Amino acid sequence: MGCVPGPPVRLLENGSVGNTLSGMAITQSILVATDFSEAARFGLEKAGELAREVGAKVTVCHVLDPSPLAPIATRGEAAKQLEVEQDVEKAIHAALTEVVEKHFGDIEKTKTALIISPNAADGICHYAQKEDVDLIVISTHGRTGLAHLLIGSVAENVVRHSPCPVLSVRSPVQGER
Repeated sequence: MGCVPGPPVRLLENGSVGNTLSGMAITQSILVATDFSEAARFGLEKAGELAREVGAKVTVCHVLDPSPLAPIATRGEAAKQLEVEQDVEKAIHAALTEVVEKHFGDIEKTKTALIISPNAADGICHYAQKEDVDLIVISTHGRTGLAHLLIGSVAENVVRHSPCPVLSVRSPVQGER
């Protein structure tokens, strides 16, 4: 009563993955989400450690909210709008490629995914289900209190709605690094 069963969750705080997940079902496919922030780096590092440990393939994804790119142009400016959208997508693909090279360059089976969704958590969960992902790795800023209430948490919503287990990696508090 009061608790809804969901996929297993494990929170690691700036520690090593080591053998902490060796008891889980075989992980062959890891989806790691990034917003290109400093906090996301910790999730990328954990995903890399785990992928190397278990030999899993990795997909690095970023969710793009199409709302800010929605056409505000008047008639005749649609071509310019399309060009802007394509430029944004190219820049994100380039950034994802750079992340893969930096964090997963030694892992053969890696790919990137740009997910277009107005809701980051929904986009990540939908992609994970569609691609039959075994584990999602996502960083959390660790906000609490009013900041958490006002901003919400993509990581929390992914944990609540994920079709598979989620490894939530909390970035260290300022000064812990």
